[in-house]
Amino acid sequence: FLDEIGEMPLSLQAKLLRVLEDGEYYRIGETSPRHSQARIIAASNRNLKQAVERDRFRADLYHRLCVLTIEVPPLRQRSDDRNELLVHFINKFADSIHSFRLSAEAQALWRSYPFPGNVRELRNIVIRLGTKHPDGLVGATALRQEIDPQGTPSIESAAIDHQDAPTSLLQREGFELDRYLNQLEQHYIQAALEMAGGSLSKAARLLHINRTTLYSKVKKLEKAEQAHVPETVRPHS
Repeated sequence: FLDEIGEMPLSLQAKLLRVLEDGEYYRIGETSPRHSQARIIAASNRNLKQAVERDRFRADLYHRLCVLTIEVPPLRQRSDDRNELLVHFINKFADSIHSFRLSAEAQALWRSYPFPGNVRELRNIVIRLGTKHPDGLVGATALRQEIDPQGTPSIESAAIDHQDAPTSLLQREGFELDRYLNQLEQHYIQAALEMAGGSLSKAARLLHINRTTLYSKVKKLEKAEQAHVPETVRPHS
């Protein structure tokens, strides 16, 4: 597996191409070739096709590698993957960090945060949280300090702060988690639509989800009679 192959110097690209073409390579200090039938899996966060056009990546190596391409969208477009990754990294680093869970408010923030550093950033946040919170519960304030230490105002903090925290209610009589999270999602969507002036596309960008996903959520809210969405935000047929 070759990670970040787009960063490979052109001189090294030529050597890799020879190995792939001939199936032979030399170990340092040896004079006899060794043979390899290895299959290469390579990854890059760059657009390699554009890099070829700009003479920053060899065209012959690009075509040699580009047998099957899998495009992995950035984490901000894969909100459903975040909880699975959270559990994965908690388990992976179980020997060195404390297991923890997110409060309802923190879960909402976790789902809405764009993770500009993608999976690496998420992994590091998990490690920091597991190191700093041995009590096992991470609230929205603690999570926000890790992902936004400068306290930059954002739509997620506005939405969360506008909700009544259920902690005291939970201690007294419990509360319906699914209902609370649905209401919180509704609040996010309404806040985003207001900030976007009724534009579905702009609201989707604010929420870091694609337009189709947001439209489906809006239709679901309409059917449940939980929100009124003006015609200006409906996609054109």
